[in-house]
Formats: sequence, C-alpha cells, structure tokens
Amino acid sequence: MLSLSQLSALPRASGIYLVLDGAGQVLYIGQAQNIYQRWNSGHHKMAEILALEDSATTRIQSILLPCWLLNRAEHAAIASHQPKLNQRMPPVV
Repeated sequence: MLSLSQLSALPRASGIYLVLDGAGQVLYIGQAQNIYQRWNSGHHKMAEILALEDSATTRIQSILLPCWLLNRAEHAAIASHQPKLNQRMPPVV
C-alpha cells in the first residue's frame, strides 16, 4: 500500500486499485491497464479524494490482474466495498 506521495512507485501493470482513507475505509475503486500511468498523469478523481481525505493519510492499494479480468474484478470489488466515490457500477464484460 502506498501513500499519495509515492505515486512514482505504483506498478506499471494492469490491475484494480483501491483508494483508502486513514481509517482503512475504501473511498474509490478503479481499474487501469497501467496503474502507474493512470495516477501519474493526473487521476480524474484526485480532487474529490483530497476533498474527503488528507493526502498524508490516503493510501492506494493495487491488485495486479490480467486485462481480461479487470471489469469483473472491479465490479466485484465495488459491490463488496460500496465506496462513496464510485457513483455507478461498471458493466461486467
């Protein structure tokens, strides 16, 4: 698990990622074919995440998966955790 100040250490691989607050609650779940690029090129949810949680306590956990499994894994993780920043369920392909 990495802090927001450690984005350069994120994996350059496909997977899902969970953004957690200081108490360990999941704020957001997403997927990317390259997790490093998704976060280091300016993530579209960064402003919302920082509005809810201090950057020093926010953590990103990544789970590496093959691309063909990303949609299903993301869908299952969102259904399980019900994070407040995921407004809709992604389609299962």
